[in-house]
Amino acid sequence: MPGLSLFGQTAASGDDPEALRRPSILRAMAVPSVATIVLTVVLWRHFDEIFDTIKLLSVKAAVGLVLLHLLALVLRAEAWSMCLNAAGAPVRRKLLHGTSSLRFLADTVVPTYVGAWVRIALIRRYAGRPPHAPTIGQMFTADGLLLLVEGFITIGLVVIAVFVSPIEWWAIVTFGAIVVAASVLVRYLYRRHRDREFVKTIEVLRSPRRRVALAGLLAVVLTVQPIRFYIAFNALGLEPSASDALVAFLLTSLYGALPIGPGPSVVAATATLFGGAVTIAQVGSSGMVLVATAIVAAAVYSVWGGAVLLRGSVFEADRPELGGG
Repeated sequence: MPGLSLFGQTAASGDDPEALRRPSILRAMAVPSVATIVLTVVLWRHFDEIFDTIKLLSVKAAVGLVLLHLLALVLRAEAWSMCLNAAGAPVRRKLLHGTSSLRFLADTVVPTYVGAWVRIALIRRYAGRPPHAPTIGQMFTADGLLLLVEGFITIGLVVIAVFVSPIEWWAIVTFGAIVVAASVLVRYLYRRHRDREFVKTIEVLRSPRRRVALAGLLAVVLTVQPIRFYIAFNALGLEPSASDALVAFLLTSLYGALPIGPGPSVVAATATLFGGAVTIAQVGSSGMVLVATAIVAAAVYSVWGGAVLLRGSVFEADRPELGGG
């Protein structure tokens, strides 16, 4: 199919009305790669201590970290599907999870938006083009809606963090203003372009039942992450409180907005939170453990997803049920 190369600079040729510019994978990887190299250089002298600290992680804790992240990935895929269902462009369930698994693996290993294009290319490969598959615009706006709903949920987490940690009250105002501004933009797009295909995913927020179901799925997705931080920190001897785990997650999300990759984000968040109260080995090991278990979870998911796609069983799959209607 023309225009579906994951590594090209542009989307389709001129005959594709959905043509969008795609980032070069090399350019997208540049900043995260540099950040990871810099972090490696900084931690190099402490690698023996870091690996000794990682040995404190029990098999039970490691399995728990992997399973929790796997749960979050599956539920996030279902939430994305709900947005497309609301737009009248459902993706068959096996195709949904087969393509989403590889998208999440790409996002974890290559921390950029390359993963979104991986899923788009695979859905186009197996489901074809509209009306048999969602439009590229719908797939992107579905991602955007998930971020918006997660933003509102995160406001609640920030409020909790302000009351149980040293985070200042202005964090609520600042983050809340950003989320409200985004919601105003979404409302404007819906009113201005209501008849355009890419806006129809917003219908998921207009139905109370769908809105609650979507928020519920994403609330679980977000709640899983502070739990993962708590398990990892506790296993590595950082002796965290529940509020420490929550703040670490919020700080990681903040640093994650920068194109530096998951490893540097976790390490920076841990160092910011605990400061001189922990060793460099504990800071470095926390980043390695959380990222490594996330990669394993994405890999496990993608092994199943890749097998589904290779078998071609997505062609006989039923349309998704969860999140439909």
